[in-house]
Amino acid sequence: MKYIDYKNMKDFYTIDEVCRLFEMGKSDLQQYSEKYGINPVEDQFGNWGFPRKQLCKLHNGIYKEQRAQGWDRPLYNNSNSKKGPWE
Repeated sequence: MKYIDYKNMKDFYTIDEVCRLFEMGKSDLQQYSEKYGINPVEDQFGNWGFPRKQLCKLHNGIYKEQRAQGWDRPLYNNSNSKKGPWE
């Protein structure tokens, strides 16, 4: 997980933007989101994603977990086909 400058972040990131930012797939992001209890929300335009504050918490949790384990890649690779914000 790479370093992210929290001060210069946008107020809201869609799920696709978070996947690019975190360099992981949707299924990996979903696993981490569920693990840390930080779920995506729908903005006023109908886009699913994460507000900056929640995204920072999620990034921090993933970063610390991966750093403690010495991993450079996502921990989860499960592909579940659920309906909702992850599709």
